[in-house]
Amino acid sequence: MTSGATRREFLQATARAGAGLALGWPADDLAFFVISDTHMLADTTSPGTINAARWALNERLVDVLNTLPGQALPTALGGGIVAPPRAVLHLGDISDSGDRLGALHEQMTATEWAAHTRLYGLTGTEGKLRYPLYEVHGNHDTPRGENVVIQGLKARNARRRGLTAMSSNGLHYSWDWDGIHFIALGIVVGANQEDLPISRYGAYDSLAFLIEDLRTHVADSGRPVILLQHVDLQRYSVACDDSVKGGSRVMCCEGMARIAWHSKDCPKHADGISMSEWSACDVRAYHRALEPYNVAAIFHGHLHARRTDVWDGLSVTAASGIPVFGAKNAGAGGANRAFFYCRVEGTDLVIREYQSIGEEGWSRERSELRWEPRLWRVPLS
Repeated sequence: MTSGATRREFLQATARAGAGLALGWPADDLAFFVISDTHMLADTTSPGTINAARWALNERLVDVLNTLPGQALPTALGGGIVAPPRAVLHLGDISDSGDRLGALHEQMTATEWAAHTRLYGLTGTEGKLRYPLYEVHGNHDTPRGENVVIQGLKARNARRRGLTAMSSNGLHYSWDWDGIHFIALGIVVGANQEDLPISRYGAYDSLAFLIEDLRTHVADSGRPVILLQHVDLQRYSVACDDSVKGGSRVMCCEGMARIAWHSKDCPKHADGISMSEWSACDVRAYHRALEPYNVAAIFHGHLHARRTDVWDGLSVTAASGIPVFGAKNAGAGGANRAFFYCRVEGTDLVIREYQSIGEEGWSRERSELRWEPRLWRVPLS
């Protein structure tokens, strides 16, 4: 990842541009926004009613997403104007209450999901957002199994326009924009098989979908691939002890969820259950699946902080590898919020961050809206 260019890098970029044109990549055309962790919230005293402050926060975010295109970019960030996005990509934690059990939180989650779909829409025509929305689910949506968010995402996926492939369970999907292959993979990527340590969160066979999708729709073409997931990678890119066999998530995590879902003290530390959100064995298998392909970038949310890394599959301080971008929360959580504006320029993907500084997020009167004074550039070739 680079933020500037030497003469040598310019010549290399020129060579990449020739290769990109041969593959049909766009020149200064494809743009998209990446948001995460909007956390729509229902009122705890009236679970059928959406929290007014959280609705207003999301509504202001949508207004910024709608009106930012056409505005001038700072000269230090390349100048020009913000291009109209092809879509908005959402990295999960759509709702706030889906990670808690009980009738109250189930009703709250249903209210939050309904508010999300009403505000954001799907194709750019149903809600207040003027652009299509592509989503994955996060840990606040449902870490345990089917609920209103998972069912709703499956129904929305069936209606999404222009998909290239969809998993047999209807939850994961891929699409192509101008020669770039995008894959939406959900909360974590893995197999969650009983012969390996399993992640705390269900992966819904996302690894199997990824492997088949790449084999079928990318193969040896060299086309760039961009991946979307919710949970961050680097904390779980550690050695995998595959001598430990799988255990029962029901015995461990379902049991503890009834008291405190985020507790890491599974009863008796049941063998085969990862104490982490994402099993290191699944993370390692994810990286192995990607090794034959040209993965231009991975986007995740979850941390409520912007993080940029390169990932080599194991080291948490890798010097080279796949570029990974952690999106800061665009909705609830802390005083400051942000989202990514991504655009293909030549044959590089250029990533800029737009920020809201202040407690009342995305308010033009009570917060400061500004660009992060740097950008990230990754080659697509």
